[in-house]
Amino acid sequence: MPVTSIDNLFLNLLIIFIYKIDLKSRICYNQKMKIFSQENIKSVVKSLHEGHIVAVPTETVYGLAVHADNIQAIQKLLNLKHRNEDSGKILSLMLPEVNYITRYAALEGTARNVAQRYFPDELTLVLPKKPDFDHKYFDHFSSIGIRIPAHEYMLSLLREVGALLVTSANPKGEAPCLTSKAVIKRMPEVDTVVVGRSGGNLPSTVLDFTSPEEPVVLRQGGLLIVHY
Repeated sequence: MPVTSIDNLFLNLLIIFIYKIDLKSRICYNQKMKIFSQENIKSVVKSLHEGHIVAVPTETVYGLAVHADNIQAIQKLLNLKHRNEDSGKILSLMLPEVNYITRYAALEGTARNVAQRYFPDELTLVLPKKPDFDHKYFDHFSSIGIRIPAHEYMLSLLREVGALLVTSANPKGEAPCLTSKAVIKRMPEVDTVVVGRSGGNLPSTVLDFTSPEEPVVLRQGGLLIVHY
């Protein structure tokens, strides 16, 4: 028999109900936290538009995402991560495609070659911010970290919302979460959690292209860049 949309809705609700029961037997989670399956992408998009912090799976580690246009949500994420503009740690801008990058940052020469060769992948490129890009968060910085994930769910979500600001899902000073269960247990302040498991256990490799010299590896992650 064919599976109907009602069957899919019932299955998603059953998965989430069982998931919450399993968690409740071991931890006390935030009763207001919303938990969605990856199939329920429309509800996740709604949460992002409502200004929620959403924990999402990626091909590296679990991330905390907010809508890039929601300044209140960005500030809430910064508060959760105990960061300010002077912390030196900038939220990454996650995009669905390479051709989005030039809306926000300069992409020329070697940086363009690397972007076209490696994206989407476990990579963040630090690029000079475009002078005409006006944004209350990025106005504090001269550069932007750009990420295009090699993760089917995240790319689908990004195609729906356009751009997200993302950081790793972990309490300050601790290792990143690798599963949705870990996020719920360790970060009960998060508004919404997408059920799943990350694809790896290392964060993305970070390459800095803001210097006129050779690019600088700021962080070596799971991806090794051999050719520029």
